[in-house]
Amino acid sequence: MRSSNLNRPQRGAALVIALIFLIVVSLIATVGMRQSITQERMAGGLRNDSLARSGAETASRAGEREIYEWYLSSNGTVLAGDENGSQGVWRRDASVAKTFREANPEVFFYNGADQLPSSLINFATTNQYTARLAQQPVYIIEDLGRVRPQGAGAGMEGGATGTENYEGSGGGSPAGNSDLRIYRITSRSTGGLETVVRTVETTYIARSKG
Repeated sequence: MRSSNLNRPQRGAALVIALIFLIVVSLIATVGMRQSITQERMAGGLRNDSLARSGAETASRAGEREIYEWYLSSNGTVLAGDENGSQGVWRRDASVAKTFREANPEVFFYNGADQLPSSLINFATTNQYTARLAQQPVYIIEDLGRVRPQGAGAGMEGGATGTENYEGSGGGSPAGNSDLRIYRITSRSTGGLETVVRTVETTYIARSKG
């Protein structure tokens, strides 16, 4: 009888210890689960950021391609910007271009911008090659003018004071200088979610005749 009575407190202590261990294990599991969820969200955020930046970079390349194709097909005609963007290029102080560049960077603002041609790739619907974006990337091109002013000097022409001879797509004399013109391309893209927006700004120098 004495032996049976002594075992009862021992069984109670074992139960308390088991409950403590259960609580500790539960806490460890809960913390681990929360950390996993946090890491998953961080990875998703980095992925969306990368997608948005890549989309904006792709739109910038599309803008550069547009300028270059103009150069190939126009025989040196200037791709000049104006207030209305009549040639697809805006004057650098045009209100539309300024509004686009200064828009809230966390909002997908596209007024006045050109959309990345879906003939190249439609990021908003595709499920091939790359992840889908919430919106098709957009870009806007601004004409910043000549690289160097006319009459900069014989040793520092920069293509701005050459003769009428021009080696463009229609041929001409290689002795003539072309006019170097600089453009600013501002591109904006979302990630997989519209709440993730990234903006990229690049400059591109092209040749023209006038």
